[in-house]
Amino acid sequence: MSKTNPLPHSDATVQAGKTLFLQTAQPVACAMCHGDKGNGQGFMGAALIPPPRNFTCGSMMKDLPDGQLFWIIKNGSPGTGMMSFAGLPDDQVWQLIAYVRSLAK
Repeated sequence: MSKTNPLPHSDATVQAGKTLFLQTAQPVACAMCHGDKGNGQGFMGAALIPPPRNFTCGSMMKDLPDGQLFWIIKNGSPGTGMMSFAGLPDDQVWQLIAYVRSLAK
């Protein structure tokens, strides 16, 4: 869980993560559950208990290490609707993490 994002924090990294989040992540785009704005208000997320994580909440996001986010994306989160994205290459997972970090206020 102590991993840190190895990719450079750049506009290109964040943009690549945004594209994955909104459109191309497989098996389903993250926005379907987490919402286009990352606030946990996605179409599919409305039926999930507990609700999807709100990435815009800065106080919550600051306490989540990059390594924990990486593990959750790759493995899913038991007891929640968060499925595994084990098929995503590691660099794409890190791009997603850069993007969701950019959403925190």
